[in-house]
This record gives sequence, C-alpha cells and structure tokens, in this order.
Amino acid sequence: MENLNKKEQVVLVTGSSSGIGKELCRMLVSTGYKVFGTVRSKKDSATLSKEFGSRFESIIMDVTIESQVLKARNKVEKYLGSAKLCALINNAGVATLGPVEHMTTTEFVTQIDTKVLGTFLCTKTFLPLLGTNRKLEGPPGRIINISSILGGKIGSPFMSAYCASKHAVEAFSESVRRELKPYGIKVIIVAPGSISTPIWNTLKGHVGNMNFSDTEYHTPFNKILKSLEKFDQNSLPIDKLSKVILKSIETKYPKIRYSPTNDFSQKLWPYIPKKLMDKFF
Repeated sequence: MENLNKKEQVVLVTGSSSGIGKELCRMLVSTGYKVFGTVRSKKDSATLSKEFGSRFESIIMDVTIESQVLKARNKVEKYLGSAKLCALINNAGVATLGPVEHMTTTEFVTQIDTKVLGTFLCTKTFLPLLGTNRKLEGPPGRIINISSILGGKIGSPFMSAYCASKHAVEAFSESVRRELKPYGIKVIIVAPGSISTPIWNTLKGHVGNMNFSDTEYHTPFNKILKSLEKFDQNSLPIDKLSKVILKSIETKYPKIRYSPTNDFSQKLWPYIPKKLMDKFF
C-alpha cells in the first residue's frame, strides 16, 4: 500500500501529557515525524521534552481558550514556513462518570468544552495550515478526531457527559469531512474500544466523591463499574491503537472511521436495537 512521504512532516497532537496522546507522540517521534504536543503544565512540558528529544516540541495550551490555540498556531506556522501541516490529531479530552442528578454543572461543561469546543477551536484555527490556504506547499493535511466505540455510537448510563461529547465529535467530524472535500483535507474518526490507559482509574476515584449510595442509582451504577472493569481486562494495548492512528495518517486511502478493539463484540454494539441494548444495562 502506498504511503505518504514522511520527510519533514509535522503533526500536532492535543492532550499529549498522558495516555493515548503521550504514546502517540512517542510513536510519531520514533517514526521520524516532527511532533508538536499540547500539555497543560510546565512540568509536563519539561518531562515530555526530555523524554522525546529534539523531534518533539511541547505547547502549553488549553484547547478551550481561543487565544491560546491561536498562539499555538502561530508557533507551528513559524516552524512550517511555506509547508502544510501533515496532521492535526484532536485527542484532548476528559471523562466524567456518575448520575446526571449528582453531576455538577462544572463537571458536565468541562467534559463538553474540552472534547467538543476544543475539537472545534483546534480544527478551525489550524485549517489554513492543513490546506485551506492554497499558497502553502505540499499535499493536504489530515484531521484525526479521537472518539470511542462506547461513547461515539451508544448512550451508556452514568456516562451522559462522556457520551454526549463523543457523539458530538462524531457528528462534527462527518459534517466537516464533507465541507473539506474541495480542499482534499480528509477527516478521520478513530473510535477505539476499551484501551489500557489510566483514565478509568482516575474516574473511579472521582466517583468516590459523589454521594448517591442510598439512592436507586447505586445498584445499576455498580453494575456499570463492573462492566468497565471487565472491558479493561480485555483492553487494547495503547501502542496498538497508536499504530492504527499512524496508519490513518500515512495510508493513501484511509477509512472514514477506524474502530480498533480486542473485543469484536464491541464493534457490534452500535448495530444492536436500542430496546434490546437497554436489557444489558
């Protein structure tokens, strides 16, 4: 299969301090790309810069603040000169778990803003570098938006904010993919099943702060937690997910949507009738 030329190719990855973003930066750097990775703190910036070397540059940026995203674009644009950005990977995200009734407005808004507003701002701001500016040299860049099988196509109980954000990213991706056809900029969704990352362990700690043990939510919520733990036992190694994302950047004719998972049954979930799916929860 014919691949794109990686010579002098530059990729921007949001949410690079841990999990999927960090492992992806590691793989891209080792493969020969120049990588700009966004982080939220000076500590993470220093750690990653030391770990990944000269082919990696960190950008301290909050994806929900437009002025910071514009500043990041200026930095990348200066490095690129007259060349196009090879790929923008909208990976930054958080996860909130718990009943809507016991979720704070701040928790819900943070989830939506980070994943949805962040994806919008980064896409809008970096589009000229990806190829809507016809004066730049090189092939059109690509946008890879990270979703999930669990959140992108299914509404799971106690994961309303998470699922809403992933559903929104899927719809946004489909719309923008069609908008950008005249420019040749491909928009690709990578929606993995359960992945070996610390995010769900962090969530379990957060849930401990919610007080609903004496409500009707308690039993079904524990059922969901046990299901997540079961999925985690058969999760896809993060390096395998990174290889799929790398493929979506390099292959000449990428799929519209990739759904890598170690559990084939997860790929079937979106096709199960909703009333039947209700019986699993």
